[in-house]
Amino acid sequence: MGQRKGARVLLVEQATYRWTVSHTHRADDGSPTYHDCTEHLTIRRDGDPGRLEIVFAVGPGKSVADPVHSGGVKRGDDYLNLHRPGVVRALLDEAIDRGWLPAEPGRCELDGWALVDSVLARLAEQ
Repeated sequence: MGQRKGARVLLVEQATYRWTVSHTHRADDGSPTYHDCTEHLTIRRDGDPGRLEIVFAVGPGKSVADPVHSGGVKRGDDYLNLHRPGVVRALLDEAIDRGWLPAEPGRCELDGWALVDSVLARLAEQ
């Protein structure tokens, strides 16, 4: 899969959302081994000041962005591809149901792992 530039568009009813996926990590002392890897899904609704950031941090039983596929997050047998619009829509809907308001200024950060079960249930209903 090639590198995408800029935000992707997600249309939800009459609203336009823009979303990006990014990855962060750190390396100690020039070591080729990375630590503290996280995948970030950032969503904004056009015309509104709020920004939603859903963060998936690596941890026991939780992995992110394997060497073959960026945007992949895995917890046990559960897997989400953050580059898929249906997954982004399910995460967006869950965040809104949990109280995120796109019209509210500022950044709202959510732990993505806390959303996985609900998101998988939403995806299974589609």
